Amino acid sequence: MAESMDYRTLKGPQKAAIFMLAVGDTHAAKLFEMMDDEEISELSQAMSQLGLISADIVEKLFIEFADSLSATGGLVG
Repeated sequence: MAESMDYRTLKGPQKAAIFMLAVGDTHAAKLFEMMDDEEISELSQAMSQLGLISADIVEKLFIEFADSLSATGGLVG
């Protein structure tokens, strides 16, 4: 994917991949420990296909995450 990707067209696995890359190795490793092999495979594939992600895309993702968290008062898995 190119840097000019449109945030509105991102699918769940792509958003998760961007999130995992943005939080860094230490935090991502803790999250990976909670996933099964199929989830890891899907997420790893999405991560490898992202290409360059603009700071604007990352910012929008974190804003969406924070809004979702505050709207529900928590997370549901």
